[in-house]
Amino acid sequence: MSKPAYEYVIYVHGTPHELYRALTDPEYVAAYMGGTGPRSDWQVGSPVDWKMDPNGDFHDYGQRVLVAEPGKRLAYTWHPLQPEHRTIVGIESDEEFAAAATERSQVTFTLEEAEEPSAGSKLTIVHDGFDSPQSKMLRAVSLGWTMILCELKTVVERGGPQAVRPS
Repeated sequence: MSKPAYEYVIYVHGTPHELYRALTDPEYVAAYMGGTGPRSDWQVGSPVDWKMDPNGDFHDYGQRVLVAEPGKRLAYTWHPLQPEHRTIVGIESDEEFAAAATERSQVTFTLEEAEEPSAGSKLTIVHDGFDSPQSKMLRAVSLGWTMILCELKTVVERGGPQAVRPS
């Protein structure tokens, strides 16, 4: 039996190269992730630093770029649970947190033209490698990625981060 995964497909009016840019360009990422998110030079093997708080700093949580094919695929390892995630994912005991913090997963974005050209491009995300269907991180990313990708779609379809309406 394979390990559980989060999988999601979204269609965006933009090219696969525009979607790749949205996944890797700091201005785009800040626009659809509320000033948080990843930062890297997006070369295979490079670190993927993460900013958890819009007013905070970027940190290296051990994430690394696995695949970087502009306009086609982007994959990187995912950070284990961090102390700042404890309340977010609902872990109270130190033992439960210690066990959950050992889990490592990875996320892969596949970008391609939509089957129907009028639909734009197809972005498929697979976040996999979770230890069990009860994984706290799996539950967290399942909600998080869905919201993030909807925001990414909005940013791309409105013409980029500079075109996003202020809230």
